[in-house]
Amino acid sequence: MKYKVLYRKYRPNDFENIIGQDYIIKTLKNSIIHNNISHAYIFSGPRGTGKTTTAKVFSKAINCLEPIDGSPCGKCAFCTNFQENPDIIEIDAASNNGVDEIRGLIENIKLAPTNGKYKVYIIDEVHMLSTSAFNALLLTLEEPPAHTIFILATTNIESVPITILSRCQRFDFQKIKIVDIVARLKEICKIENIAIDEEALKEIAYLAEGGMRDALSLLDQLSKSEEKITLDLIEKQIKTISQKGINDLLQTIEDNDINRCLELINEYRNRAVDYKSLVKKIIEIISEKAKNFKRNGQYSRLQFTDYKNLIFSLADSLNKININVDSYTILEMILLEYFNEDDSKLKINKENTKVIAEETQNEEINVEVKPENHIDEDVSNDNLEKFIEIRINNCFVEAKKSYLENAKKEFNDYILTSNNGKIKSTLEDSDVVAASSKYVILKTSNKHNVDSSNKMSLEIEKSLKKAIGKEYKLVFIDDDRWKDEKEKYILNLKNKKVYEYIEEDSNLLETKTVLNDVFDKDKIEIV
Repeated sequence: MKYKVLYRKYRPNDFENIIGQDYIIKTLKNSIIHNNISHAYIFSGPRGTGKTTTAKVFSKAINCLEPIDGSPCGKCAFCTNFQENPDIIEIDAASNNGVDEIRGLIENIKLAPTNGKYKVYIIDEVHMLSTSAFNALLLTLEEPPAHTIFILATTNIESVPITILSRCQRFDFQKIKIVDIVARLKEICKIENIAIDEEALKEIAYLAEGGMRDALSLLDQLSKSEEKITLDLIEKQIKTISQKGINDLLQTIEDNDINRCLELINEYRNRAVDYKSLVKKIIEIISEKAKNFKRNGQYSRLQFTDYKNLIFSLADSLNKININVDSYTILEMILLEYFNEDDSKLKINKENTKVIAEETQNEEINVEVKPENHIDEDVSNDNLEKFIEIRINNCFVEAKKSYLENAKKEFNDYILTSNNGKIKSTLEDSDVVAASSKYVILKTSNKHNVDSSNKMSLEIEKSLKKAIGKEYKLVFIDDDRWKDEKEKYILNLKNKKVYEYIEEDSNLLETKTVLNDVFDKDKIEIV
């Protein structure tokens, strides 16, 4: 007996075995039960989700001599001879997209059906039709013969003219859920005696990207191996990386283990793993981590801003893979940005790093100057806390949304144009959350960087003044501190508290206050 590939062998012949499109199936069955059948339908959605299969089953059901609850009986003369029935005409618009083919179709429409009640035309990939072909089809869709039904299928609904869409009942097919694909694959593996791991089933479903046909094709390909289908076998044959592999890669960033990260990337390079597929997987998993962080506030070394920036960088890298540069080199550079050079697992020459940082600093700051409010590296914790308190207070005195928006734009412009890697990195890891005409509060997602960022505030202020011509006094705080300060601000707003300037002196120990007006609700953006 001639071998039949799995996706053809297990293509559903009735509505009950079509997976993942319950609403559509229910609607179509009801239209048959109540004899409320339209003259034209359009099925849109991703590949392999059951559009053409549903069209064929629907064609069988509307012509079935004894339908059961809207489904074909599978026993009558029409059902048993469905495959050879001349009343069901399937056309591939990808290869028959000219006006002549459509005109030939229209000429045959006038002929009555041979066996069934309806003559059904299934036009697959209808968006591939030429403009003239669409125009020819439009006239027939306007007033087709009573015995004719059109079912158009497309993976690109945006390319179908609105004049065609307005004359059809539209059904949007969704990607099939992984759990549904896994359940179906289990059934087939049991019937076909295919040995497979549970993890491998999930990986095939994941790789199929919501398409049952793709899942069955992958299973068919992998089943040719004489060994049990496992994650390792999938990675070897399909040239892809499992979800576990992606999680292992991302865990190296959480663990700050740069050596392991580079080992994994080099392994993917040597195995010729498809770069686009790899990056898409990384983005999907990172996006889930980012959403979980926002929902649950769970702590990790990477914060929401890190996840967001990483996603944008990876997505942008997909536009660069056609240039004459190794794609994995781009991936390495993107990921290395998220490692902390102070961690013990990072094995690099720190002396060289220090020299480079000093050279970069000297390019922008030629003379070492210590103004009155500079914080030395050996500043005490008490003085540092006093410095933070004073600057937060002074920012809130006249904080306004307009100042905040201006500061955000100025800092963003600076980051895009600055050549000082040290300062640029500090600002990229921070968000401007409040600003006045003189003060700016920056929230940094990494608690460990707060003290060091504040200690280099003078250096950043000098660089900003040189770049944008404006003198800002900066203060860095972490997420928890900003949350507390914001809550205090809201409470003070309700209680009409008066904020007063605290003047900074050389050692930040002596202070005096200057009375200021009561602030209003437009001074700060609650983010």
